[in-house]
Amino acid sequence: MATCALMVVSCSNVNEGDNTKVKQQESVENQTDAREELRMVITDSLNADAYVQRARLYMSEEHVGDAMRDINTALSLDGDNIDALLVLADIYYALGDEDNIMLTLNKATEVAPYDTRPIIKLSELSFIQGNVRMADAYLDKALQINKINPQAYFMRGVISMSKNDTVQALKNFNLARNQDDSFFDPVIQIAAIYAAQHDDLAVDFYDLAISMQPDNWGVYYEKAMYLQDNGKPEEALSIYDTLNVKMPGNFDVIYNKGYVSLVYMLDYDKAIGYFNQALALKPDAVNALLNKGVAYEQKGDFIEAKSIYLQILRDNPNYQLAIDALHRIGD
Repeated sequence: MATCALMVVSCSNVNEGDNTKVKQQESVENQTDAREELRMVITDSLNADAYVQRARLYMSEEHVGDAMRDINTALSLDGDNIDALLVLADIYYALGDEDNIMLTLNKATEVAPYDTRPIIKLSELSFIQGNVRMADAYLDKALQINKINPQAYFMRGVISMSKNDTVQALKNFNLARNQDDSFFDPVIQIAAIYAAQHDDLAVDFYDLAISMQPDNWGVYYEKAMYLQDNGKPEEALSIYDTLNVKMPGNFDVIYNKGYVSLVYMLDYDKAIGYFNQALALKPDAVNALLNKGVAYEQKGDFIEAKSIYLQILRDNPNYQLAIDALHRIGD
């Protein structure tokens, strides 16, 4: 069985787009209703904040042009509206316009010098641009203004992670969480750190994250990945079964069911069934095809395994795992 474990292609993270799509489908009706209510309020209105609120809704649905129109209207009504400037910076970020992000955030700091939100966004921008020292400097400034600042501590945790300093990252993520117990992002980051360390505290934080966002299927997936890799494959399969209902047709979920069945449960027939389902969704998924071959090999059907390995090499002549498999069973 050691040979099987060495040659299989491991699981991958759930497709972020698929998870986001599920969440968007569940919330789109509420967002559309809210936007329609705002449209009725905004008609003949001089309320800049109403336009800002609707622009945020547009951004949540990735309607950047509509959001820009509302923010321009808001700023024409109130050029110093700090919330409008922050949303405008987000719009420029979505457009990839770093120069205008910087100009907008700098104006926001002039308009509201004691508001730490634009300062933290400047830190984020500096970090994205690779200027970690400047990112830290902005965070120092934000924390000088207000030490009760979970967003600043979270960003400091992100910077620590970029330096592979998990001790400082945990310290800062925990500070962010302690200052705002509704703040989801540090919780999932803490879970990921413990998961990488094979520490069962990861499960506690995944469970906390699930309690905070019970419809975030990506968190369930990450928890299942941790469980399967840390001696609890049955629990992982149970979560994948749930996800298969909530996210039907998701390649990663079905593929991982096959992987767990193959590597941990040693149920080769079930593994083959799951890999066939995965391949029906993505016929060119070489990882699913290779592991299907491994399952046939482990159950002693070397003829079918060889056929699969040869099929892989016809399309991917240099695929080393398939080459090694053929040498192992005799080509």
